[in-house]
Amino acid sequence: MKMGNCNHRRYIPHLVDLVRTGAIDPSTVLTQVEDMPSVLDAYETFDRRESGWTKAVIAPA
Repeated sequence: MKMGNCNHRRYIPHLVDLVRTGAIDPSTVLTQVEDMPSVLDAYETFDRRESGWTKAVIAPA
């Protein structure tokens, strides 16, 4: 799992446990799900901070 610049090593284990136990559902923060062929376009759109692109996931086809 990779993240941006933050103290993720401190928080990730606890967050993974919350997901594993069902305490939180991470899909509620995902605004876009894109497949691999469109990864470059998706990244550019996300990087421009276009409306509706809060958190994206790239799903292998």
